[in-house]
Amino acid sequence: MKILGLGTVAMDVMMEVDSLPAADSFGVINRVSYLPGGSGTNVIVQSARLGAECAYIAKLGDDPIGRDILSSLRNEKIDVSGMRIKEGGTSLHANIVVDKKGQKFILLNFGDAFGSLCPEEVSAQLISWCDVLFTDFYPKAAPLAALKAAKKQGKTTVFNMQTGLGTFMAFNITRDDVLEALPFIDIFAPCREGLRDLFGSDQAQFILPELRRHCKGLTVITQGSEGVLAIDENNQSIHIPAFNIQPVDTTGAGDSFIGAFMVAYLQQKQPLAQALRTANASAAYTCLGMGARSGPDATTLGEWIKKQS
Repeated sequence: MKILGLGTVAMDVMMEVDSLPAADSFGVINRVSYLPGGSGTNVIVQSARLGAECAYIAKLGDDPIGRDILSSLRNEKIDVSGMRIKEGGTSLHANIVVDKKGQKFILLNFGDAFGSLCPEEVSAQLISWCDVLFTDFYPKAAPLAALKAAKKQGKTTVFNMQTGLGTFMAFNITRDDVLEALPFIDIFAPCREGLRDLFGSDQAQFILPELRRHCKGLTVITQGSEGVLAIDENNQSIHIPAFNIQPVDTTGAGDSFIGAFMVAYLQQKQPLAQALRTANASAAYTCLGMGARSGPDATTLGEWIKKQS
Protein backbone atom coordinates (compact mmCIF):
# COMPACT_ATOMS: atom_id res chain seq x y z
CA MET A 1 0.00 0.00 0.00
CA LYS A 2 1.23 3.48 -0.90
CA ILE A 3 0.43 6.31 1.53
CA LEU A 4 0.95 9.97 0.71
CA GLY A 5 1.04 12.30 3.70
CA LEU A 6 0.42 16.04 3.52
CA GLY A 7 0.49 18.11 6.69
CA THR A 8 2.63 19.18 9.60
CA VAL A 9 6.37 18.71 9.67
CA ALA A 10 8.48 19.96 12.56
CA MET A 11 11.36 19.47 14.93
CA ASP A 12 10.48 18.74 18.57
CA VAL A 13 12.70 20.35 21.18
CA MET A 14 12.08 18.08 24.19
CA MET A 15 12.64 19.62 27.63
CA GLU A 16 12.39 17.12 30.48
CA VAL A 17 11.42 18.64 33.85
CA ASP A 18 10.67 17.33 37.34
CA SER A 19 7.17 18.81 37.27
CA LEU A 20 5.17 21.17 35.06
CA PRO A 21 5.22 24.70 36.48
CA ALA A 22 2.06 26.45 37.57
CA ALA A 23 1.31 30.00 36.46
CA ASP A 24 4.01 32.51 37.48
CA SER A 25 6.27 29.75 38.83
CA PHE A 26 9.51 28.10 37.71
CA GLY A 27 10.39 24.69 36.34
CA VAL A 28 13.83 23.12 36.23
CA ILE A 29 14.97 21.59 32.95
CA ASN A 30 16.91 18.38 33.47
CA ARG A 31 17.58 17.48 29.86
CA VAL A 32 17.08 18.93 26.36
CA SER A 33 16.99 16.83 23.20
CA TYR A 34 16.13 17.48 19.56
CA LEU A 35 13.77 15.00 17.92
CA PRO A 36 12.11 15.13 14.48
CA GLY A 37 8.37 15.55 14.92
CA GLY A 38 5.24 17.13 13.55
CA SER A 39 1.99 15.21 13.80
CA GLY A 40 1.71 14.50 10.09
CA THR A 41 5.22 13.16 9.62
CA ASN A 42 4.97 11.17 12.86
CA VAL A 43 1.97 9.36 11.41
CA ILE A 44 3.72 8.59 8.12
CA VAL A 45 6.89 7.43 9.87
CA GLN A 46 4.84 4.95 11.91
CA SER A 47 3.10 3.66 8.80
CA ALA A 48 6.45 3.24 7.07
CA ARG A 49 7.91 1.34 10.02
CA LEU A 50 5.01 -1.09 9.84
CA GLY A 51 5.47 -1.82 6.15
CA ALA A 52 3.69 0.80 4.05
CA GLU A 53 5.40 2.57 1.14
CA CYS A 54 5.20 6.27 2.03
CA ALA A 55 5.81 9.74 0.63
CA TYR A 56 5.31 13.17 2.17
CA ILE A 57 4.54 16.72 1.08
CA ALA A 58 5.20 19.85 3.17
CA LYS A 59 7.28 23.00 3.03
CA LEU A 60 10.47 23.62 5.00
CA GLY A 61 12.95 26.43 5.36
CA ASP A 62 16.51 25.90 4.17
CA ASP A 63 17.69 26.23 7.78
CA PRO A 64 19.49 23.53 9.82
CA ILE A 65 16.17 22.33 11.28
CA GLY A 66 14.74 21.88 7.78
CA ARG A 67 17.80 19.96 6.61
CA ASP A 68 17.65 17.71 9.68
CA ILE A 69 13.95 17.02 9.08
CA LEU A 70 14.58 15.99 5.47
CA SER A 71 17.41 13.72 6.56
CA SER A 72 15.21 12.08 9.20
CA LEU A 73 12.50 11.32 6.62
CA ARG A 74 15.01 9.82 4.21
CA ASN A 75 16.36 7.68 7.04
CA GLU A 76 12.84 6.29 7.50
CA LYS A 77 12.75 5.42 3.76
CA ILE A 78 10.07 8.04 3.04
CA ASP A 79 9.95 9.60 -0.43
CA VAL A 80 10.69 13.33 -0.06
CA SER A 81 10.43 14.26 -3.75
CA GLY A 82 7.26 16.24 -2.96
CA MET A 83 8.84 18.34 -0.22
CA ARG A 84 9.23 22.06 -0.98
CA ILE A 85 11.93 24.40 0.34
CA LYS A 86 11.63 28.13 1.07
CA GLU A 87 14.91 29.92 0.51
CA GLY A 88 15.89 31.81 3.66
CA GLY A 89 12.89 30.35 5.48
CA THR A 90 12.47 29.15 9.05
CA SER A 91 11.08 25.65 9.61
CA LEU A 92 8.29 24.94 12.07
CA HIS A 93 9.46 23.59 15.42
CA ALA A 94 7.86 22.80 18.76
CA ASN A 95 9.15 23.23 22.31
CA ILE A 96 7.72 20.34 24.35
CA VAL A 97 7.93 20.41 28.13
CA VAL A 98 7.28 16.99 29.69
CA ASP A 99 7.37 15.85 33.33
CA LYS A 100 8.19 12.50 34.94
CA LYS A 101 4.56 11.36 34.63
CA GLY A 102 4.49 11.94 30.90
CA GLN A 103 2.27 15.03 31.15
CA LYS A 104 3.24 17.86 28.83
CA PHE A 105 2.54 21.18 27.19
CA ILE A 106 3.70 22.31 23.75
CA LEU A 107 4.80 25.73 22.49
CA LEU A 108 4.86 26.10 18.70
CA ASN A 109 7.18 28.30 16.65
CA PHE A 110 5.46 28.36 13.26
CA GLY A 111 8.33 29.89 11.32
CA ASP A 112 7.55 31.26 7.86
CA ALA A 113 7.96 28.24 5.59
CA PHE A 114 5.41 25.63 6.57
CA GLY A 115 2.30 27.78 6.20
CA SER A 116 3.33 29.04 2.77
CA LEU A 117 2.72 25.72 0.97
CA CYS A 118 0.18 26.42 -1.78
CA PRO A 119 -2.00 24.05 -3.84
CA GLU A 120 0.17 24.55 -6.93
CA GLU A 121 3.13 23.06 -5.05
CA VAL A 122 1.32 19.77 -4.34
CA SER A 123 2.62 17.03 -6.61
CA ALA A 124 -0.17 15.71 -8.86
CA GLN A 125 2.12 12.80 -9.70
CA LEU A 126 2.27 11.71 -6.05
CA ILE A 127 -1.51 11.94 -5.69
CA SER A 128 -1.87 9.65 -8.70
CA TRP A 129 0.79 7.33 -7.24
CA CYS A 130 -0.78 6.81 -3.83
CA ASP A 131 -3.53 4.48 -2.66
CA VAL A 132 -4.22 6.54 0.48
CA LEU A 133 -3.98 10.29 1.05
CA PHE A 134 -3.44 11.18 4.70
CA THR A 135 -3.61 14.70 6.13
CA ASP A 136 -3.95 16.57 9.39
CA PHE A 137 -5.32 19.50 7.32
CA TYR A 138 -2.42 21.87 7.83
CA PRO A 139 -1.96 24.43 6.28
CA LYS A 140 -5.52 24.25 4.80
CA ALA A 141 -5.45 25.30 1.14
CA ALA A 142 -3.00 22.66 -0.07
CA PRO A 143 -4.57 19.74 1.87
CA LEU A 144 -8.09 20.71 0.78
CA ALA A 145 -7.06 20.82 -2.88
CA ALA A 146 -5.27 17.49 -2.49
CA LEU A 147 -8.29 15.85 -0.85
CA LYS A 148 -10.57 16.94 -3.67
CA ALA A 149 -8.11 15.69 -6.30
CA ALA A 150 -7.62 12.39 -4.48
CA LYS A 151 -11.35 11.72 -4.21
CA LYS A 152 -11.81 12.38 -7.93
CA GLN A 153 -9.26 9.61 -8.52
CA GLY A 154 -10.94 7.19 -6.12
CA LYS A 155 -8.23 7.28 -3.46
CA THR A 156 -8.92 6.52 0.19
CA THR A 157 -8.63 9.68 2.31
CA VAL A 158 -7.79 9.94 6.00
CA PHE A 159 -8.00 13.03 8.23
CA ASN A 160 -6.36 12.89 11.65
CA MET A 161 -7.64 15.86 13.68
CA GLN A 162 -5.26 15.72 16.62
CA THR A 163 -5.80 19.30 17.84
CA GLY A 164 -8.73 21.50 18.72
CA LEU A 165 -9.81 24.50 16.69
CA GLY A 166 -7.65 26.80 18.81
CA THR A 167 -4.50 25.50 17.13
CA PHE A 168 -6.17 25.50 13.72
CA MET A 169 -7.12 29.14 14.16
CA ALA A 170 -3.45 30.03 14.58
CA PHE A 171 -3.14 28.99 10.92
CA ASN A 172 -6.33 30.87 9.98
CA ILE A 173 -8.25 27.60 9.67
CA THR A 174 -11.85 27.96 10.85
CA ARG A 175 -14.55 25.50 11.86
CA ASP A 176 -16.20 26.07 8.48
CA ASP A 177 -12.94 25.18 6.72
CA VAL A 178 -12.74 21.87 8.57
CA LEU A 179 -16.40 21.10 7.86
CA GLU A 180 -15.79 21.85 4.17
CA ALA A 181 -13.14 19.10 4.12
CA LEU A 182 -15.18 16.39 5.85
CA PRO A 183 -17.29 15.30 2.83
CA PHE A 184 -14.04 14.32 1.10
CA ILE A 185 -12.91 12.10 4.01
CA ASP A 186 -13.26 8.31 4.20
CA ILE A 187 -11.69 7.89 7.65
CA PHE A 188 -12.06 10.74 10.15
CA ALA A 189 -9.99 10.44 13.34
CA PRO A 190 -10.67 13.38 15.69
CA CYS A 191 -9.42 13.82 19.22
CA ARG A 192 -12.07 14.61 21.82
CA GLU A 193 -11.20 18.31 21.90
CA GLY A 194 -11.57 18.53 18.12
CA LEU A 195 -14.91 16.77 18.24
CA ARG A 196 -16.20 19.16 20.93
CA ASP A 197 -15.05 22.20 18.99
CA LEU A 198 -16.76 21.01 15.82
CA PHE A 199 -20.03 19.65 17.19
CA GLY A 200 -20.38 20.84 20.79
CA SER A 201 -19.78 17.47 22.49
CA ASP A 202 -17.37 14.54 22.46
CA GLN A 203 -20.18 12.09 23.23
CA ALA A 204 -20.91 10.22 20.01
CA GLN A 205 -24.56 9.50 20.79
CA PHE A 206 -25.29 13.23 21.04
CA ILE A 207 -23.46 14.46 17.95
CA LEU A 208 -23.89 11.58 15.50
CA PRO A 209 -26.71 13.18 13.45
CA GLU A 210 -24.71 16.39 13.04
CA LEU A 211 -21.51 14.45 12.30
CA ARG A 212 -23.25 12.45 9.59
CA ARG A 213 -24.41 15.63 7.87
CA HIS A 214 -20.76 16.28 7.04
CA CYS A 215 -18.90 12.97 7.15
CA LYS A 216 -20.34 9.66 5.90
CA GLY A 217 -17.27 7.48 6.42
CA LEU A 218 -15.65 5.65 9.32
CA THR A 219 -15.11 7.84 12.39
CA VAL A 220 -12.43 6.85 14.90
CA ILE A 221 -12.45 8.85 18.14
CA THR A 222 -9.28 8.53 20.19
CA GLN A 223 -9.89 8.86 23.94
CA GLY A 224 -6.46 8.61 25.54
CA SER A 225 -6.36 6.22 28.49
CA GLU A 226 -10.02 5.34 27.85
CA GLY A 227 -9.16 3.71 24.53
CA VAL A 228 -10.88 4.35 21.21
CA LEU A 229 -14.44 4.49 19.92
CA ALA A 230 -15.17 3.78 16.27
CA ILE A 231 -18.41 4.38 14.38
CA ASP A 232 -18.65 2.65 11.03
CA GLU A 233 -20.53 3.71 7.91
CA ASN A 234 -23.66 1.92 9.18
CA ASN A 235 -23.52 3.83 12.51
CA GLN A 236 -22.48 0.71 14.40
CA SER A 237 -20.10 1.58 17.23
CA ILE A 238 -17.29 -0.38 18.84
CA HIS A 239 -15.13 0.54 21.84
CA ILE A 240 -11.65 -0.90 22.32
CA PRO A 241 -10.00 -0.22 25.69
CA ALA A 242 -6.48 1.12 26.00
CA PHE A 243 -3.59 -1.03 27.14
CA ASN A 244 -2.70 -0.69 30.81
CA ILE A 245 0.75 0.92 30.91
CA GLN A 246 2.79 3.42 32.91
CA PRO A 247 3.57 6.08 30.30
CA VAL A 248 6.95 7.76 30.09
CA ASP A 249 5.91 10.33 27.46
CA THR A 250 2.54 10.51 25.71
CA THR A 251 3.87 12.70 22.87
CA GLY A 252 2.92 11.20 19.52
CA ALA A 253 0.61 8.50 20.87
CA GLY A 254 -2.30 9.61 18.68
CA ASP A 255 -0.01 9.86 15.66
CA SER A 256 1.31 6.36 16.26
CA PHE A 257 -2.28 5.15 16.57
CA ILE A 258 -3.48 6.40 13.20
CA GLY A 259 -0.25 5.43 11.44
CA ALA A 260 -0.64 1.87 12.69
CA PHE A 261 -4.39 1.84 12.05
CA MET A 262 -3.98 2.70 8.37
CA VAL A 263 -1.58 -0.19 7.88
CA ALA A 264 -3.61 -2.68 9.94
CA TYR A 265 -7.01 -1.77 8.48
CA LEU A 266 -6.24 -0.68 4.91
CA GLN A 267 -3.14 -2.71 4.04
CA GLN A 268 -3.34 -5.82 6.20
CA LYS A 269 -7.16 -5.87 5.97
CA GLN A 270 -7.57 -6.66 9.66
CA PRO A 271 -11.20 -6.61 10.91
CA LEU A 272 -12.07 -3.26 12.44
CA ALA A 273 -11.88 -4.40 16.08
CA GLN A 274 -8.51 -6.08 15.53
CA ALA A 275 -7.13 -3.09 13.64
CA LEU A 276 -8.18 -0.77 16.47
CA ARG A 277 -6.46 -3.01 19.02
CA THR A 278 -3.31 -3.09 16.89
CA ALA A 279 -3.37 0.69 16.69
CA ASN A 280 -3.95 0.97 20.46
CA ALA A 281 -0.91 -1.24 20.98
CA SER A 282 1.25 0.96 18.76
CA ALA A 283 0.12 4.05 20.68
CA ALA A 284 0.79 2.39 24.05
CA TYR A 285 4.26 1.25 22.98
CA THR A 286 5.06 4.79 21.83
CA CYS A 287 4.21 6.09 25.32
CA LEU A 288 6.92 3.88 26.84
CA GLY A 289 9.72 5.89 25.20
CA MET A 290 10.69 9.54 24.92
CA GLY A 291 9.63 11.52 21.89
CA ALA A 292 6.92 11.25 19.28
CA ARG A 293 8.80 8.72 17.17
CA SER A 294 9.48 6.06 19.76
CA GLY A 295 6.93 3.81 18.07
CA PRO A 296 7.64 0.19 17.09
CA ASP A 297 8.50 -1.55 13.85
CA ALA A 298 6.33 -4.46 12.72
CA THR A 299 8.32 -7.19 14.48
CA THR A 300 8.53 -5.28 17.75
CA LEU A 301 4.82 -4.46 17.71
CA GLY A 302 3.80 -8.04 17.06
CA GLU A 303 5.99 -9.35 19.88
CA TRP A 304 4.73 -6.67 22.28
CA ILE A 305 1.09 -7.47 21.55
CA LYS A 306 1.72 -11.16 22.24
CA LYS A 307 3.22 -10.30 25.63
CA GLN A 308 0.06 -8.39 26.57
CA SER A 309 -2.25 -11.34 25.85
